[in-house]
Amino acid sequence: MILLSLCQNLCPDQIPVVPGERLGDGADGEVFEIKDEPDKVIKFCIFYDNDDCDAAIHYFEHTVPNLKYLINNPMPICARVYAHMSMGSFRRDFASSKSGKQSFVLYNYIMEKLQKISEDEKKVFHSILSHEDRGIEKNFTVEKVTEMLQGLSRGLDFDAERVIFFYEKLISGSLIHMDLHPRNIMKDAEGNFKLIDFDRVQLKMEINNDKSKQD
Repeated sequence: MILLSLCQNLCPDQIPVVPGERLGDGADGEVFEIKDEPDKVIKFCIFYDNDDCDAAIHYFEHTVPNLKYLINNPMPICARVYAHMSMGSFRRDFASSKSGKQSFVLYNYIMEKLQKISEDEKKVFHSILSHEDRGIEKNFTVEKVTEMLQGLSRGLDFDAERVIFFYEKLISGSLIHMDLHPRNIMKDAEGNFKLIDFDRVQLKMEINNDKSKQD
């Protein structure tokens, strides 16, 4: 609970709920149950300055718009995001920096509580979309995925229709997940697959705007 402890030390008055059991962590934070709200979780996040990016600028120009978009435009393949909040900008000692300091932003967002996918389902998603497989980016057609699932179904237990629905919405939707792997896929009580970990996502319109600026 390193990040929660950091928030409790630096900005205790900015913690909007009473955290419960620690459920896990993502690329940039830690996820906790929320006491008295069994259907929701809170993720405490941190983003540091680096050579290519100012933490505060990145948070307010990219993270905030993305989270606002997910709140206002719920997607069937994304965990529902209910709220988000900046907890402040801070600095820490950092020997590698010219100033000896490094800035960072703390923030949180509240989303629906989901369930872990099975080991068989993890194998399926690793096969059809994970970017971790020898650095290969997979861009299969829906027809190809359907064919692959027919083969995988001989040895694995999963709902092929729900996998195909998830995959179709993923490749045709307005969101691009920059950290796509089975650890960032969960499912709701009805068995629908959903993405989590929204610290490293981009909206397609945001990418198009960035390309326009470069042109």
